[in-house]
Amino acid sequence: MARLDRKTFIASGAAAAVGAFGAPARAAFNDTFISTATIGVVGPFSGDAAKLGEQIANGVRACIYDTNLIRGAMDRVYGLRTFDDENLLANGLLTAQYAVDDGSIDVAIGHLKGTITEQALQTYVNGHLPLIIPASSYDRLTAHGYGGVFRLATKDSTEGNLGGAVVIERVKPKSSVVLYQDGDYGIDVAAGYHDRMLKEKVDSKALKFSFEKPDYAGVSKLTLSANPDVVYLAGTAHDMGPMIKQLRADAYKGPLYASAGMFDGITLEKYKDVAGEIMISSSFPPLNLAPADFHIRQSYEQRYGAMTPLAAYGYAAAQIAISAIKTGAAADRLAAGRALQTSAQYNTIVGPVTFLGTGDTLDPNIYFYTIKDGKWQYVQAAHRSTFVLK
Repeated sequence: MARLDRKTFIASGAAAAVGAFGAPARAAFNDTFISTATIGVVGPFSGDAAKLGEQIANGVRACIYDTNLIRGAMDRVYGLRTFDDENLLANGLLTAQYAVDDGSIDVAIGHLKGTITEQALQTYVNGHLPLIIPASSYDRLTAHGYGGVFRLATKDSTEGNLGGAVVIERVKPKSSVVLYQDGDYGIDVAAGYHDRMLKEKVDSKALKFSFEKPDYAGVSKLTLSANPDVVYLAGTAHDMGPMIKQLRADAYKGPLYASAGMFDGITLEKYKDVAGEIMISSSFPPLNLAPADFHIRQSYEQRYGAMTPLAAYGYAAAQIAISAIKTGAAADRLAAGRALQTSAQYNTIVGPVTFLGTGDTLDPNIYFYTIKDGKWQYVQAAHRSTFVLK
């Protein structure tokens, strides 16, 4: 009886699968073999950051959909599998191992948080599974010299350095103060900015303050005692954002610049009325000024709504993965990894990308936004690009 029940269960499962997805590929295509390639997306799909993980995954899904839609008879069919790390450090290593152990995964895209990604790097390297990091700017991700690890976003120290160059160009300051906290994010951005100021002979002060117990009033007083021509905020909107209100309350009327951690809806929601003409940098280009992206964005928005930066990075990461698999005629993850390690240029939704041997991009750039009428308004790039019209 037990054997009969098991056969019945298997048979009913097979019937359900056919009902849900249609007949098996070989029968559906006149017994022609259909080659597949699967991309793994590792990130938070439950917990507080689940919406952010879904944005990355939706970008990957959209790219796979667009690719499969125009595939030829002999082209591969691409698929996606998600692995949930809940955006928790303890789960990062575990989910990375799950992705590595899944032999169908040719390229992995993830994680969301930089410290989690760093913890998992060795797992991907040991498993020969190439990893494309879509959005984390955490410096240490490409500091280990691992092969098979690639990052799309401009790393923190480079962002700070490029941001400093724009401040020099626009403000021409004689003195500057950069603020950062003793948490995970901000120190590398601040270091890059501070170094650029010193190189340009600007009197620069870098002030660190507590992440756990921030004394915004005390930090503001210390900042203003330096009589800065410009203040740069290297932090997140949640933790550094209150400095905007404090500085303005203490009568600072000078220019404010900030790093990508402030390019967040929280800044619009809480500080748009006091921020003034704040300039906030991001690796994310203004897609409305990139004509080549119009049809991709239109197709995405019909299925998922407005394309967020994380969704765009997810889409770009999938474009790179698929292009490498196609170009390298990759039969498995080893071939995909070899193809990714060439110096090819990938044309993506966030611009042309070529990776250095370190895994960072060859020509990093950042884009500056300010707040106007309660919305982000694009101002300029750190350096001109043929990708963006302005």
